[in-house]
Amino acid sequence: MKTLILALSLLSTSAFAKEYKMLVTEKGYEPSSLKVKAGEPVTLKITRKTNATCAREITVPSQKLKVDLPLDKEVTVKVAALQKGEIKFGCAMDMMIGGVMIAE
Repeated sequence: MKTLILALSLLSTSAFAKEYKMLVTEKGYEPSSLKVKAGEPVTLKITRKTNATCAREITVPSQKLKVDLPLDKEVTVKVAALQKGEIKFGCAMDMMIGGVMIAE
C-alpha cells in the first residue's frame, strides 16, 4: 500500500503539465499573460473564436513552436519546461504579439 501511495504522489507532482485555457478573440490572445512555474511543462488549451485577426496559429519562438488554430476548435499546445523569465508568444506573422508566459 505504501508503494502505491508513493507512486501516486510522484505521478501527481511533475509528471503532468499545468493546463491553461486561452481564447483568441478580436482583442487577441486572452489572457495575454500567464504566470507559470519555471522548470515545469505547460499545456495551453486554445480556442480561436474569430476570423477577424491574423492569429490563426500560435508561435512560441523561443521554443521553435508553431501550431495551427482552427476556428471554434480547442487545440492542445504542449510547451516544454520553461526557464525562468519571460517567454513571448503570438501569431506567425509577428503582427499580433499574444503576450508572455512569465516563468517564476
